[in-house]
Amino acid sequence: PIFTHALIALLDALHDYVLFDWALSIMVLVVIERSILHPVMRWSQIRMQRFGHQMQQMAPKQKKLQEKFKDDPKRMQQEMARLWREEGISPGGLLGCLPMFLQSPVWIALYATLYFAVELRHQGAFFGVFQKLSGGSWSFLGDLAEPDRVYYFGHTIATIPMLGQISSINILPVILGFVFFLHQKYLTPPTTTPLTPEQESQQKMIKVMMVVLFPVMMYNAPSGLAIYFITNSTLAIFENRWIRAHIKKNDLLAKPARKDGAAKPGFLARMMELAEQQRQAREGKGSTSSKNVPKASSRPLREPGKYKRRK
Repeated sequence: PIFTHALIALLDALHDYVLFDWALSIMVLVVIERSILHPVMRWSQIRMQRFGHQMQQMAPKQKKLQEKFKDDPKRMQQEMARLWREEGISPGGLLGCLPMFLQSPVWIALYATLYFAVELRHQGAFFGVFQKLSGGSWSFLGDLAEPDRVYYFGHTIATIPMLGQISSINILPVILGFVFFLHQKYLTPPTTTPLTPEQESQQKMIKVMMVVLFPVMMYNAPSGLAIYFITNSTLAIFENRWIRAHIKKNDLLAKPARKDGAAKPGFLARMMELAEQQRQAREGKGSTSSKNVPKASSRPLREPGKYKRRK
């Protein structure tokens, strides 16, 4: 509710005092939101791409260890941990996607804001330019709380599962599917290891569901919400391309180094190293303590009184 009220207040302010158009206000709201979250997105993508690059370089060494110690899983795990420490790779690179999940409350609040905003009802997009050009006969984007209706039948012609009641041909979901396709193409990180045929099929299925299923579900959604998603995904594509160019220009895929030139281990790498040291210390202590225990004499103990004292 806090995010929702804040976003509604910002959307109202953009419309009432700056732009005086709801469609433009939605697009500028997306620009503001992505600008605020840009440092988080940049940090996240740099971290993820660096981790993927390091894993690709280390893949041959990992494969050798897997083949060498395939019959000894415990030893293989130890050698893998040692290899990660030597290469200066931290499992914390996997947490690069965490900021994206932390943004979920913002996305949900924006969705609720635009889906239920009464201010968008009976409001044409872009100052009602399509209605003015057609003399009011074209309903395209004439109501941001309704589907875009590039062609309106005037009545329901069919009811289709997932699509709902079909009373118009809507073009924005098609545009949204195309933008999602580009979004998937530019934002999908390269795989760190070769995929099996089953994994490749699963990835293709996920992409198809994102590119096709979501636009289908959005077919009868408010056109204001479709404008938001199209604007957001388009900006994400350009942002991602800029971040990749920034990474390449500044060689940010290399391992971060300290001022003295030594590789800087991550937090999880230090924890793994500490755990390994404690394990070795326990094993060393156990072997040392066993060595210090005096061995039992093989000579039988004399029974009391059996032998007399020699004078």
